[in-house]
Amino acid sequence: MKGTAGKSKTANLIVYLVLGLLLILVAILAFLNRGDAELRKALAENREFIISMEGEQIAAVSLQDLIDLGPQEFRSNFATSIALPRETTLKGVELRRLLEALGIDADQASRIIVSGLDSYYSPLTAAEVMREEHIYICFEMDGEVLKPRSEGGFGPFLMVIRDSRFAQRWCKYVEAIDIVAS
Repeated sequence: MKGTAGKSKTANLIVYLVLGLLLILVAILAFLNRGDAELRKALAENREFIISMEGEQIAAVSLQDLIDLGPQEFRSNFATSIALPRETTLKGVELRRLLEALGIDADQASRIIVSGLDSYYSPLTAAEVMREEHIYICFEMDGEVLKPRSEGGFGPFLMVIRDSRFAQRWCKYVEAIDIVAS
């Protein structure tokens, strides 16, 4: 009996040590992620998103930057997992025009990844991005500026694939666009 009790105590000690190490690991990761959370909050508050190439930041794009590029208004089908599809009016700038204005040659990319504050990623090919009147970074829907996630909106920016059926690949709460080279 003593042998069984000793093994049980050892097993319990190992479990407690593993749990303790996991708690320490979670605390360290939370501390390291704190900067990302602060950056995300600042981006949403300032109505900005980041464009990077191979992980290196190239530009911070603001709402005013998009307005300065002469946004277009267009209609597209919009649907969510909880709402029926509906025709909506959006206003934004073609992603290809934005990249060209920043001097970025999207043709040299193997893929372009748009990411949102909700950790959703929408990977795109260079061919998709370079197709005229296809992919937009929008800031208005049905005549109203997009509200941030904290206010129940889809913004401050929404990546729209204009002819995507039922908005399946759209990206809400755009926070970053990463160009991955060939």
